[in-house]
Amino acid sequence: PRCGGVFPPPHAHWAPTRTSVARSFSVVTRLNTMFTSNANRRPRTAHMPAAHQQTVKTPADWLRLVAGLFLVFGLFHWAATFSGSDRGQRGIQIAALVVAATVAVDRWLMRNPPGNVSTHRGLRHLGLGRPHHLGIIVSGAVTSLLLALGFALIWWVGLNPVLYPGWLALLPGLLAQGGVAEETLFRGYLFRHLRAGRTFWRSAALSMLPFVSVHLVLFLTMPWPIALASVVLSAVISFPLAYLFELGGGTIWPPALLHFVIQGTV
Repeated sequence: PRCGGVFPPPHAHWAPTRTSVARSFSVVTRLNTMFTSNANRRPRTAHMPAAHQQTVKTPADWLRLVAGLFLVFGLFHWAATFSGSDRGQRGIQIAALVVAATVAVDRWLMRNPPGNVSTHRGLRHLGLGRPHHLGIIVSGAVTSLLLALGFALIWWVGLNPVLYPGWLALLPGLLAQGGVAEETLFRGYLFRHLRAGRTFWRSAALSMLPFVSVHLVLFLTMPWPIALASVVLSAVISFPLAYLFELGGGTIWPPALLHFVIQGTV
């Protein structure tokens, strides 16, 4: 059938030329290079641990990990109780203390990162580096949605919320104490170590247990309904916080923003 001259006639014979073979080989080479580079590229997420970070496997590894966690949390809880910083009144100082203690524990107890490294690298190793923009965008969107739903619920029920006196001045300290300090310890230290060599869901579930258990101390300082609600809330948000940690390139800033907003509104 006639095809308007698009196809050669049946009796025509096509033979590859040197130019066509070279072009085909060039295209195949480029495609192979592209797919190979994409396969070997390391995404900016926490599920690709650093080469020097070892998986927590042996009982000694677990003992060091848990001991470091509760050592820093004990210091955290003591500092907040001693200074009376229940709403971030001394949050910046407490966050600086917790971050420094976590860096020391990670360096000397867990031996990460190895060698004689700077403090800047130690902070980045715990997730205090530059975040991936996607994590910040998702965290900002989620927090904005939560705030919008909260205000809508207040309007619908007809509540008359009362703001804590001086609440605006407490926001930086609350962000530092409830966001940066807690996320450095539970996501930057605990979850990051558990993530090495494990799937996300398994490591997130393992990190949830200590995160929930440390909130049990709230029963000693708060009425039991509020303490119970806080414990349940900590279990619910544990997985989203771990996911935001990964989405932010293994940094604490996306989960710290969400943690701060939840704690500040509750």
